[in-house]
Amino acid sequence: MEQPGIRDGPIFISELGLSLSKVNTGMADVKNNFWLGAGTGAVIIIIIDLMIPFLGPLLGGFVAGFIAKGDIMNAGKAGFFAGIMATVVIAFVILASMISPPIAEYISEVGTGYFLFITITLYLALFAFFGGLIAGAVRR
Repeated sequence: MEQPGIRDGPIFISELGLSLSKVNTGMADVKNNFWLGAGTGAVIIIIIDLMIPFLGPLLGGFVAGFIAKGDIMNAGKAGFFAGIMATVVIAFVILASMISPPIAEYISEVGTGYFLFITITLYLALFAFFGGLIAGAVRR
């Protein structure tokens, strides 16, 4: 049986008429906006990079940095993580196409695939980082 005036969640005291709620520090909002920006930027990178290769990571990093609140470096980090997330998705697509043949047939292709994966990672993450820095500077 529940006592009168006591509830779960924000503190509520009915006898005195007092009500206290949670205090938001703003750090949770920054963290949520950071990952929302990074995820949105990654999707934009994947979509636009198929059509216009160098514009995709710049625009995706810009969007990630613009959505992520904070200073210039926070915007750059959001763009950087957007580039890394886009790279992981692209790597899964590349690896999924290499699964069917036996390993002896594509050992050289696997080495080339790893080289391309590292190159794509550096390319997407670096350009998305620059796009995030530009967004942080514009937002400021």
